[in-house]
Amino acid sequence: MSALRFAVKYFEELVAGVFMVLMSITTFANVLARYFFNSPIQWAEELARYSFIWVVFAGAVVCTKRKRHITIDILAQALPSRASAGIHVLADLCTLGIALVIGYYGWKLTAAATQITATLQIPHSVVYIVVPVSAVLVFVHTLGDFVRNCRAAVGRAE
Repeated sequence: MSALRFAVKYFEELVAGVFMVLMSITTFANVLARYFFNSPIQWAEELARYSFIWVVFAGAVVCTKRKRHITIDILAQALPSRASAGIHVLADLCTLGIALVIGYYGWKLTAAATQITATLQIPHSVVYIVVPVSAVLVFVHTLGDFVRNCRAAVGRAE
Protein backbone atom coordinates (compact mmCIF):
# COMPACT_ATOMS: atom_id res chain seq x y z
CA MET A 1 0.00 0.00 0.00
CA SER A 2 1.43 3.36 -0.98
CA ALA A 3 2.16 5.96 1.68
CA LEU A 4 -0.49 8.33 0.30
CA ARG A 5 -3.19 5.64 0.24
CA PHE A 6 -2.23 4.63 3.78
CA ALA A 7 -2.41 8.26 4.97
CA VAL A 8 -5.84 8.74 3.41
CA LYS A 9 -7.22 5.46 4.76
CA TYR A 10 -5.92 6.05 8.28
CA PHE A 11 -6.12 9.87 8.41
CA GLU A 12 -8.20 10.01 11.58
CA GLU A 13 -5.99 7.47 13.33
CA LEU A 14 -2.86 9.39 12.32
CA VAL A 15 -4.24 12.69 13.65
CA ALA A 16 -5.29 11.10 16.95
CA GLY A 17 -1.95 9.31 17.25
CA VAL A 18 0.15 12.38 16.50
CA PHE A 19 -1.68 14.46 19.09
CA MET A 20 -1.55 11.62 21.64
CA VAL A 21 2.23 11.37 21.23
CA LEU A 22 2.58 15.16 21.34
CA MET A 23 0.51 15.35 24.52
CA SER A 24 2.44 12.53 26.18
CA ILE A 25 5.90 13.87 25.31
CA THR A 26 4.98 17.40 26.33
CA THR A 27 3.55 16.28 29.67
CA PHE A 28 6.53 14.00 30.35
CA ALA A 29 9.02 16.75 29.50
CA ASN A 30 7.18 19.18 31.75
CA VAL A 31 7.22 16.70 34.66
CA LEU A 32 10.97 16.22 34.21
CA ALA A 33 11.56 19.97 34.01
CA ARG A 34 9.58 20.55 37.20
CA TYR A 35 11.30 17.71 39.07
CA PHE A 36 14.92 18.24 38.02
CA PHE A 37 15.08 21.96 37.33
CA ASN A 38 12.23 23.16 39.55
CA SER A 39 11.03 25.18 36.58
CA PRO A 40 8.11 24.16 34.36
CA ILE A 41 8.08 24.58 30.62
CA GLN A 42 5.83 27.61 30.19
CA TRP A 43 3.89 26.42 27.16
CA ALA A 44 3.76 22.69 27.96
CA GLU A 45 0.50 22.64 29.92
CA GLU A 46 -1.32 24.64 27.27
CA LEU A 47 -0.01 22.47 24.43
CA ALA A 48 -0.94 19.28 26.32
CA ARG A 49 -4.45 20.62 27.00
CA TYR A 50 -5.06 21.56 23.38
CA SER A 51 -3.58 18.27 22.18
CA PHE A 52 -6.01 16.47 24.48
CA ILE A 53 -8.93 18.28 22.83
CA TRP A 54 -7.71 17.08 19.43
CA VAL A 55 -7.19 13.52 20.71
CA VAL A 56 -10.73 13.37 22.09
CA PHE A 57 -12.45 14.59 18.93
CA ALA A 58 -10.23 12.64 16.53
CA GLY A 59 -10.75 9.59 18.74
CA ALA A 60 -14.52 10.02 18.49
CA VAL A 61 -14.19 9.90 14.70
CA VAL A 62 -12.02 6.79 14.87
CA CYS A 63 -14.52 5.07 17.18
CA THR A 64 -17.36 5.95 14.82
CA LYS A 65 -15.40 4.75 11.80
CA ARG A 66 -14.54 1.42 13.45
CA LYS A 67 -17.93 1.06 15.19
CA ARG A 68 -16.23 0.92 18.59
CA HIS A 69 -18.39 3.29 20.62
CA ILE A 70 -19.95 1.80 23.73
CA THR A 71 -23.37 0.35 22.95
CA ILE A 72 -26.07 -1.52 24.78
CA ASP A 73 -27.12 -4.05 22.18
CA ILE A 74 -29.05 -6.62 24.19
CA LEU A 75 -32.30 -5.76 22.39
CA ALA A 76 -30.69 -5.68 18.96
CA GLN A 77 -29.15 -9.12 19.55
CA ALA A 78 -32.45 -10.59 20.74
CA LEU A 79 -34.40 -9.52 17.66
CA PRO A 80 -34.34 -10.97 14.14
CA SER A 81 -31.77 -9.45 11.80
CA ARG A 82 -34.16 -7.09 9.98
CA ALA A 83 -35.62 -5.74 13.23
CA SER A 84 -32.11 -5.41 14.62
CA ALA A 85 -31.14 -3.41 11.55
CA GLY A 86 -34.15 -1.17 12.20
CA ILE A 87 -32.86 -0.43 15.69
CA HIS A 88 -29.47 0.39 14.21
CA VAL A 89 -31.18 2.75 11.75
CA LEU A 90 -32.75 4.61 14.69
CA ALA A 91 -29.38 4.78 16.45
CA ASP A 92 -27.77 6.09 13.26
CA LEU A 93 -30.46 8.78 12.95
CA CYS A 94 -29.74 9.89 16.52
CA THR A 95 -26.01 9.99 15.81
CA LEU A 96 -26.56 11.97 12.60
CA GLY A 97 -28.69 14.49 14.49
CA ILE A 98 -26.14 14.86 17.27
CA ALA A 99 -23.33 15.27 14.72
CA LEU A 100 -25.31 18.05 13.02
CA VAL A 101 -25.87 19.87 16.32
CA ILE A 102 -22.22 19.51 17.37
CA GLY A 103 -21.08 20.61 13.92
CA TYR A 104 -23.33 23.67 13.94
CA TYR A 105 -22.38 24.85 17.41
CA GLY A 106 -18.75 23.85 16.86
CA TRP A 107 -18.67 26.07 13.79
CA LYS A 108 -20.20 28.94 15.75
CA LEU A 109 -17.61 28.41 18.51
CA THR A 110 -14.76 28.35 16.01
CA ALA A 111 -15.99 31.46 14.22
CA ALA A 112 -16.33 33.34 17.52
CA ALA A 113 -12.89 32.25 18.80
CA THR A 114 -10.90 35.34 17.87
CA GLN A 115 -8.61 35.48 20.89
CA ILE A 116 -5.00 34.31 20.96
CA THR A 117 -3.84 31.61 23.38
CA ALA A 118 -1.81 32.82 26.35
CA THR A 119 1.55 31.10 25.86
CA LEU A 120 1.47 29.50 22.41
CA GLN A 121 0.15 32.67 20.76
CA ILE A 122 -2.06 30.81 18.29
CA PRO A 123 -5.70 31.67 17.58
CA HIS A 124 -8.26 29.71 19.58
CA SER A 125 -9.97 28.94 16.27
CA VAL A 126 -7.03 26.65 15.40
CA VAL A 127 -7.74 24.66 18.53
CA TYR A 128 -11.53 24.59 18.12
CA ILE A 129 -11.70 23.81 14.39
CA VAL A 130 -11.46 20.14 15.33
CA VAL A 131 -15.02 20.27 16.71
CA PRO A 132 -16.89 20.96 13.45
CA VAL A 133 -14.41 18.94 11.38
CA SER A 134 -14.84 15.88 13.58
CA ALA A 135 -18.63 16.33 13.51
CA VAL A 136 -18.55 16.28 9.70
CA LEU A 137 -16.40 13.14 9.69
CA VAL A 138 -18.66 11.43 12.24
CA PHE A 139 -21.64 12.40 10.06
CA VAL A 140 -20.01 10.96 6.92
CA HIS A 141 -19.05 7.66 8.58
CA THR A 142 -22.47 7.32 10.20
CA LEU A 143 -24.22 8.11 6.92
CA GLY A 144 -22.52 5.09 5.36
CA ASP A 145 -23.66 2.92 8.28
CA PHE A 146 -27.16 4.38 7.97
CA VAL A 147 -27.40 3.39 4.29
CA ARG A 148 -26.13 -0.14 5.02
CA ASN A 149 -28.55 -0.54 7.93
CA CYS A 150 -31.49 0.76 5.88
CA ARG A 151 -30.73 -1.81 3.19
CA ALA A 152 -30.51 -4.55 5.81
CA ALA A 153 -33.78 -3.42 7.40
CA VAL A 154 -35.66 -3.75 4.11
CA GLY A 155 -33.95 -7.04 3.29
CA ARG A 156 -31.41 -5.86 0.71
CA ALA A 157 -28.20 -6.32 2.67
CA GLU A 158 -24.95 -6.10 0.72
